[in-house]
Amino acid sequence: MNKKALIILANGFEETEAVTSIDMLRRCGVEVIIAGVGKNLIKGSHGIDIKADILIDDYSEVPDAVILPGGMPGAENLASSPKVKDLILKMNEKKKIVAAICASPAIVFAPLGILKGKSATCYPGMEENFSSDVKFSENKVVQDENIITSRGPATSLEFAILIAKNLVGGTKADMIAGHMLY
Repeated sequence: MNKKALIILANGFEETEAVTSIDMLRRCGVEVIIAGVGKNLIKGSHGIDIKADILIDDYSEVPDAVILPGGMPGAENLASSPKVKDLILKMNEKKKIVAAICASPAIVFAPLGILKGKSATCYPGMEENFSSDVKFSENKVVQDENIITSRGPATSLEFAILIAKNLVGGTKADMIAGHMLY
């Protein structure tokens, strides 16, 4: 059975972070569902529109992973969605992969309390939103148990590869990354 990953987009998302994750996971055979917050045609922070497969409010499954790109005001728009918050909490409780990059670890994950006692990273300067019990790291990508965080657009491929390793295994993820000349 193929693994399923849900990537949630809200207006103002960071395009590189979203598309890199979608592309890498699909190359690895993961079924990627794109969910939109509030509408089906989501505008990125640099004017690129992506059509969602489903509205987040209509999504009722529990996937193997949920991925949140950053970007502003995309991260804030994700954080304002009760459905996004509920899904992240449910996924974390079940120890499923929850992954966020750029501003989203600080703007979405930190206020939910799921980073308490964990190591995490985010876009430079956004760590001010972490509580004192989050172990901030300047590493490009950080995994602590089921939580994966990353810094920003330039770390997107490394972020996506780590998510893929968790879903399909290191051998397959590394092979696909190699084909991409990583």
